[in-house]
Amino acid sequence: MVKAVQSEMVKHTLQEIYHRGGGFPRKPYVLALLTYHMIGMEPGFSYLKEMQKDTITLRLTGENSLLAKMELRELIKAAGNDDWIPQACLGEEILREIDGIFLPILSFSLVNDLLSLNEQRPFVRLILEALLKGKKIVALKTGADPHDPYWKMKGMDKGPALLKRTMLQQLVQLKSMGIILISKNEKADFKPEENKKTVISKETIRNAHLHNQTEIRIQGGSIITPLARDMAKELNILLKTF
Repeated sequence: MVKAVQSEMVKHTLQEIYHRGGGFPRKPYVLALLTYHMIGMEPGFSYLKEMQKDTITLRLTGENSLLAKMELRELIKAAGNDDWIPQACLGEEILREIDGIFLPILSFSLVNDLLSLNEQRPFVRLILEALLKGKKIVALKTGADPHDPYWKMKGMDKGPALLKRTMLQQLVQLKSMGIILISKNEKADFKPEENKKTVISKETIRNAHLHNQTEIRIQGGSIITPLARDMAKELNILLKTF
């Protein structure tokens, strides 16, 4: 691995330590989900490298089927980021921690499984749960937009009108589901909505207790109800503001 790539995971770990110590505000935590695409993955990888320059903590994960086609070392090098989470480690804890999900490669199968709500596919289940919990999902539309110049560059812009129309209709449906679609020239925005205040209720504390959490990290400006404070004290759950 290249030295510059190796530094990403170390940098994110140090940032988390400094944040916990009150060093500086926490950056939005974004998880990029990598899937295989028949037209190639270069646009997604290029975009990921640009995202490293933004004020976010970007971590990567990939489907097992992708790792059957590309070695992990290749993926890390292509994306310019070694902060990798194996698919097997994706669960409730990751979902609670992330602020958003980025889809750099919209493959046909991923689009189809999302629209058919195929929760049996781990990535689709994670995306659907994130949407239902109000997390931001941003997708680079290159892989599913037949009019994107990349398709012409690959010599795959000569498909029938019906096929192209179907692909465009699917993009409209994804947008209707709450997925933000962007082109390669647009910036993926994962900043939290400042005007939207989170309410920490008694139910929030109860759920944390059921999941064996001893600490809840709360964004500054959030509203904590008196009953929530009392229950947190009673259950020895620390309410930590960032």
